[in-house]
Amino acid sequence: MKRMLLAVLADKMYSNRFSDYISHHKNMLADFIIFTSVDNTREYVKKGKIDILLVDESMSGGALELSNIKKIIILSDGGYTGQTACPVIFKYQSAGRILKEIFAKAADDDNIPGIASICASKQAELITVFSPYGGAGTSTYSKSLCAGMAASNNVLYINLEAFDSFAEFESNAERQGYICGMSEAVYYIKHKKDKLAFKMESIIKHHNDGYSYILPVEDYRDLYSISADDIECFADIVTSSMMYDKVVFDTGCINEALLKLFEISDVLILPKASGTIQENKQHSFERLLVRNGMDKTLHNIKYVVMKGRQVSN
Repeated sequence: MKRMLLAVLADKMYSNRFSDYISHHKNMLADFIIFTSVDNTREYVKKGKIDILLVDESMSGGALELSNIKKIIILSDGGYTGQTACPVIFKYQSAGRILKEIFAKAADDDNIPGIASICASKQAELITVFSPYGGAGTSTYSKSLCAGMAASNNVLYINLEAFDSFAEFESNAERQGYICGMSEAVYYIKHKKDKLAFKMESIIKHHNDGYSYILPVEDYRDLYSISADDIECFADIVTSSMMYDKVVFDTGCINEALLKLFEISDVLILPKASGTIQENKQHSFERLLVRNGMDKTLHNIKYVVMKGRQVSN
């Protein structure tokens, strides 16, 4: 499916910086074009359309007169006073943060066509970590697993637990208000599936250990509202329409949606049982899979020892 076309119209130095970032951070959701004058932008739109034009405020006067552009966003140094309804983005911040703002605006703009799915040449491996009993250290294991794989893979960690375990990695300002994480994704899964990939790009964060992650739900009820079809759609987007080699789901509950996730996962990781009670719960979980006709999932289980931050087979 055709990707969103994003164009940047700015001076040569700024355009080159943007171009350097884009060349090192490829994105499956958007194609990029760099322009350095209104004239060459005008020539382009005579024959083609641009979904979003990111334009420096010094060039905005001429750009606002162009046709065949669905949305114009002004790059400002903070003092822009132009009388226009176009949204404004502060230009002196990282290209990564600017792109997040652009994807957030694209997700909310009905004039920008969505991307339901993209046929990727290579799909990411989907790994789910689950424990049928508490206190096994699955979240610690999952994060350590992601950190270990991040050295040679582009890794995304998704926490499907009821409560947030990333508070220590966020600034105080980010913790005071609404947490933009899986609750946002759940809304788009249910109401704007074709814009889900754009929304994901705007909420994904990057951990110091080298992997990307999405904060958990703001309210546990969002988590339990996800259906089996919802989770399948979500998994399809993150594994086939985004630039990841490995996607790790850290799960802390079980319902129909999670059973579907177990079924479509390439690997289901469980902690090795220690003691009779844990063994009984593990066997009970295995019987549940058999009753639901999930014999293939049963064979995809990998049992590991989970000890602190260590990852061992």
